[in-house]
Amino acid sequence: MMLVKTIIVEHLRKRYRVREGFRKTRFIDAIKDVSFSVNKGEIHALLGPNGAGKTTTIKILSTLLLPDGGFVSINGYDVVKEAEKVRKIIGLAIDVSKGFYSSLSGFENLVFYGLLKGLSLSHSRRRAREVLELVGLEELRASDTPYFAYSLGMRARLAIAKALLNDPEVLLLDEPTLGLDVESSRHVREMLVKLAGEGKTILVTGHNMHEIEMISDAVTIINKGEAVASGTPGELKNRVGLVFRLRLQTTLDSEPLLKKTISDSLSVKRITSKMSNNGRVEINAIISSSREDIVEALFKASKEQGVRILDLQLMEPSLEDAYLAILGVLDEY
Repeated sequence: MMLVKTIIVEHLRKRYRVREGFRKTRFIDAIKDVSFSVNKGEIHALLGPNGAGKTTTIKILSTLLLPDGGFVSINGYDVVKEAEKVRKIIGLAIDVSKGFYSSLSGFENLVFYGLLKGLSLSHSRRRAREVLELVGLEELRASDTPYFAYSLGMRARLAIAKALLNDPEVLLLDEPTLGLDVESSRHVREMLVKLAGEGKTILVTGHNMHEIEMISDAVTIINKGEAVASGTPGELKNRVGLVFRLRLQTTLDSEPLLKKTISDSLSVKRITSKMSNNGRVEINAIISSSREDIVEALFKASKEQGVRILDLQLMEPSLEDAYLAILGVLDEY
């Protein structure tokens, strides 16, 4: 099946002019060189430290900011030259706690924004009910509650409901689960996966690596205004060298033979051992061999050499590990 590129970003640049005093000004390069693409029906995550340029990128894609260089298109529309066409096919949520009138209910807020988007009153009311149901606010009986009484989780759901009002083909979401409780975060994740399954293209930013790894089809890492890596979570792990963390407990007499077996039969980057509080010896190793090879070596050592393995943990690398390694923070890769 041929993949359709819904979002294309090529060598994007954005510079801010900052005034210092009455006469002096300086320039800050928020985005120096960012390129990536997003396929139709894909959840693509932008990751990076605070200040890396993620939100600026989202604002340029949503036509809120003009770029200083590069090219960006959504569904074939140039975000600079065809901004009006872009706005008709995107839904945007930048700050889930802003953009609503506190004295109006969730339903009234959405009807108001529907009218601003050019929907008729009847269509706006109908669509407001539909998206409130979709984000789970109807079942919480919150659609007719004043916005000032909403929890942060309810506000996040309403922000996504607002983004969905015009049934957009593309969703641009800046940290939609920031500060949410576990239940609300899970609801938002499930909703995004469902929407992507229905063909919507979603670009999302975030800092929760576990959450991003659960929902994203692809990831672009931005650091200091530059895209430093892009690919699926699996591809990013392979890029830095797929490794496993092995932690096992054994007896004092089995430790030397077990450490030698692991070192001789597997690709070991580091191996250490220490006495644990329960009188056992704990062995920790960083291994770049496959899971199958690790299991086979341990099984063979136990069966043929009689070593005792009292407890065993084999941990796969996470997207967070790959992210930190790519940024140069983690040195185990």
